Amino acid sequence: MGGRPMSSATGQPPLDASTAPEALDEAPEEASEAAPSAAFETPKGLGWLSWHLQGYWTIIRDVYLSIDRRTLGFARIMLGFLLVTDLFRRTPDWLHMYSDKGVLPTHLNLFRPQAWGAFTLFNAFSTAPELWALWAVLLVTFTCVLVGYKTRIAHVLAAIFVASMNGRILLIENGGYVVFNLLVMWTAFLPMGDRFSVDALLDSMRRRKEANADELNDRTNLIEPRKLTPHVSLVAGVILLQICAIYYFNVIHKTGTAWKNGTAVHYVLWVDRMVTPIVAAVRGLVPPALIIVGTKFVLMAEATIPICLASPLGRAWARRLAVALMCILHIGFGATFVLGPFAWAMCVFSTLLFTTDDWDLAARTMRRTHRARVVLFDASSGASLWLCRVLKRLDRYELLTFRAEEGLTRGIAVERPKDHARLEQSAALADIVAALPLGPTVAWLFRVPGLSHLVDAIWNAVTTRDVSRVFGLRVPRAPGPVTLTEPSPLRRKVGRFVVTLRELAVVAMLAGAVNQAMVELWVVNRRIKVPHPEPLRVLAQKMRYLQGWFMFSPNPVMDDGTIIVDAKTIDGRSIDPFTGKPPEFDLTKAQSLRYNQIWSDYFNRIHLPANSAYRDAMRDFIFRYPERTGRPEDTIVSGDVYWIQDMNPPFGKTASYKLEKNKLFSFENPAARSQARSGG
Repeated sequence: MGGRPMSSATGQPPLDASTAPEALDEAPEEASEAAPSAAFETPKGLGWLSWHLQGYWTIIRDVYLSIDRRTLGFARIMLGFLLVTDLFRRTPDWLHMYSDKGVLPTHLNLFRPQAWGAFTLFNAFSTAPELWALWAVLLVTFTCVLVGYKTRIAHVLAAIFVASMNGRILLIENGGYVVFNLLVMWTAFLPMGDRFSVDALLDSMRRRKEANADELNDRTNLIEPRKLTPHVSLVAGVILLQICAIYYFNVIHKTGTAWKNGTAVHYVLWVDRMVTPIVAAVRGLVPPALIIVGTKFVLMAEATIPICLASPLGRAWARRLAVALMCILHIGFGATFVLGPFAWAMCVFSTLLFTTDDWDLAARTMRRTHRARVVLFDASSGASLWLCRVLKRLDRYELLTFRAEEGLTRGIAVERPKDHARLEQSAALADIVAALPLGPTVAWLFRVPGLSHLVDAIWNAVTTRDVSRVFGLRVPRAPGPVTLTEPSPLRRKVGRFVVTLRELAVVAMLAGAVNQAMVELWVVNRRIKVPHPEPLRVLAQKMRYLQGWFMFSPNPVMDDGTIIVDAKTIDGRSIDPFTGKPPEFDLTKAQSLRYNQIWSDYFNRIHLPANSAYRDAMRDFIFRYPERTGRPEDTIVSGDVYWIQDMNPPFGKTASYKLEKNKLFSFENPAARSQARSGG
């Protein structure tokens, strides 16, 4: 090996003391490449063992326990986007699921818990005003995660809120909700706001306070050195282990005939309560050979991903293959089925697999010198200087050069180096944005007629006012000093103590996850009985951090079913209050039931005998149908609730069969019946 640091073989820069204060980062210094190879002598005795253990630790640390902080920043953006979009996904059914006028009132949830020890803050919010206020709090919190403002606090709150949303009504829970819980929980142990965040931007602005063009063009000391090195923590390895467990146990549980003969995808495509309308319209045209290829691909992908993540060889390419397989697999799932957050949560998990090599490759690929521009700014304007300071920190490819000019009436302008053409307003903004990372994907919008005129109008309105005075922005009289504050010894000790607590918390959650997996997974619990101590059970089940990975196992779903309500209104019509249309009992002719995941899973759970205690709440929800429509003539007098099911078509066929109609219960609204008699 000579004098080369061992970590360089893993495709990631060697870690050094600058990664402190993390306790796990305190690895022994590695030999310098400049040192003569003759200086290395193989130790003997205990020294030989220590030397080898140090080498193994270095490999384990760099391959399995470290994450590039840029990866964390990108993953946080994707997670924040998922949090916000999932909140909007739930919004149409927000009151239906969580209010006292919904399908599971708070008092029923408290007195008839759906699962052992399930935690939720939502029991404290039961009326519409309370729930919409809570919705606003969640939106603000999730947006803070997205942009990276007060990231640590926002992320911990997000983990609590997500677990509370999912734990409030387990009748709609599926594997995707569990994956979502785990994703937010594990990433809460990571410094997700160190890069690509408002927190990082504000920290950099405090670190350097530029006062002129020369300082703006000096790119040193923008980021704290610690944040330029990979983050090392046990949770990085735990996340790899979690992803491996999801795929490994899912694939080894797929032992049914449909998976073995390659027909599993066919049966899933014909589950009308799950597929989207577009898939339902084209599924009959899919050739049998493609079904078999798709089934084998699912098995191959799920089996390959754990191998890629476990391999210490070719780390960068192995991770890239894993990311590609995960995204292909789950974008396909998400576009085909209504599965809630499952597919998209797994895609966000995949963003945690990018390595330093990937970021270096992206920088080389995306940096284009023809996009370089000179940004001209009014040297007397505090607002212009502040904007240039922000642009400097967004300009990660260093394509912008800054030059002060007196008398710029528009505050900011752009000069093209080749022809010295000067651009202002929307044209200048478009060129500036195009020079930033990923900027070309949106820069063209500022050149579109209409939007460009709107930008020009806003620009004129802003520059005609003294923005610097309004916001208290001033041009410093002297160059700003670089703030390089070293933490005090006490702060270092406190930092190490906090890191130790963090790693112990990760170990505790890992112990709960492993124990839960051994209790829950079929391949284990059908062979041995594993004890489930209450402390570990609380860690795993209180906030639904479950580990039951056997989706579509041992065979995929081969039957289909939904709830149909045949209700009589006060004016004599037959209506299904869940669709607003007359009841349709012929499930064999369905082309997607067109329900979202929330209602699909609710119907699938409420028909089970184990959930019969919650049917009275369903009945009351049906009675409140006229409150939701605002039409008195929709008052429900009586009706019956049925579970309609059929069998999916055999492979090679397109017609469902064995239609069954099972009455779950009947209901009658005495008040409405009396009203009908008196009125009629």
